Amino acid sequence: MSEKDRKLESSCEACVHRRKILKGLIGVAGLGASLGFLASFGTIKPEEKKKGRRKINKGDKLVFAVGDMANKVITVDSLPVGKGTLAYPKGKEDHDNLILLFHAKYDEFEKPTKLKFVTKEGFAAYSAICTHMGCTVEWYPNKQFSFNFPHLFCPCHQSVFDVFHGAKVLAGPAPRPLPQLPIMVANNEIVAAGDFDGPIGPLPGGK
Repeated sequence: MSEKDRKLESSCEACVHRRKILKGLIGVAGLGASLGFLASFGTIKPEEKKKGRRKINKGDKLVFAVGDMANKVITVDSLPVGKGTLAYPKGKEDHDNLILLFHAKYDEFEKPTKLKFVTKEGFAAYSAICTHMGCTVEWYPNKQFSFNFPHLFCPCHQSVFDVFHGAKVLAGPAPRPLPQLPIMVANNEIVAAGDFDGPIGPLPGGK
């Protein structure tokens, strides 16, 4: 075998080896993604803060963040009463813009919920970033621990938030409620009516 042929064979073997490694990594990533969504929405772990975030503006359409409907605009009909979903403002899929949107009956909401931020159809939205360590909160429509009503739950350190009372903290180490997002319905679609009413995630000093 010539020197040229030996080099070519060695190069091909290296390519095959790299392809095998790449396939293995893709397989592991796919398995990890699948396992990550076995919970109600799946826990999205805290991410390293990126430079700022794109502000949510009035009129930004909300889209599903996960599942078969991912990236599709959320309509009044696509999220029935009693259901919740992770969402993003379309085109602004920054980690700190992750939203927990849910649909209930309007008269179930009470102060300190900002009722003007809730649509008459009963849609309400909060930041999905826990104020403790920045994990992703999940929607629990049924009983969890001693809470037998819909609530938001952080699986990392078990903080519980009351969706009908301004996402106030019911249990766990979270130091403050989840910021609320003003929303409205336009042309049967759920859209933002402005930005969050407070800072996202944990604050310096754990406040």
